[in-house]
Amino acid sequence: MGSDNGLRRIMAAVAILATVCLGGCILHVESDSRYRHGSLTLDDSLDAIEVGQTSRQWVVDRLGRPDSTYVNARGNEVLRYLSRRETDVEVAFLLLFSFDLSEEELQTLHIEIEDDSVRSYWID
Repeated sequence: MGSDNGLRRIMAAVAILATVCLGGCILHVESDSRYRHGSLTLDDSLDAIEVGQTSRQWVVDRLGRPDSTYVNARGNEVLRYLSRRETDVEVAFLLLFSFDLSEEELQTLHIEIEDDSVRSYWID
């Protein structure tokens, strides 16, 4: 009976010591997010666009040169801005194993121009 109590105390002490020593190393998560091309964090610029009022030149001055342009079925020019954001997450557990997760977010902003002003705009 006495040796069982002693063994329990030793096991409890080892468990407490292990918890204290590994406390900061049990789970480690590191995340990094960056734009690889373009950046559609332009909410204030997009909010400032007024359909029928905002000129093509204002858009180019504010958002920069578009990545490409095309003519739609109506015959209107559409400015296309591309954005690619990459997020990497590294997760490690007890320093025994780790894994990496990677996610890519692609967005395209289209701004349709008619008679030198914005007719519509949307994000894919």
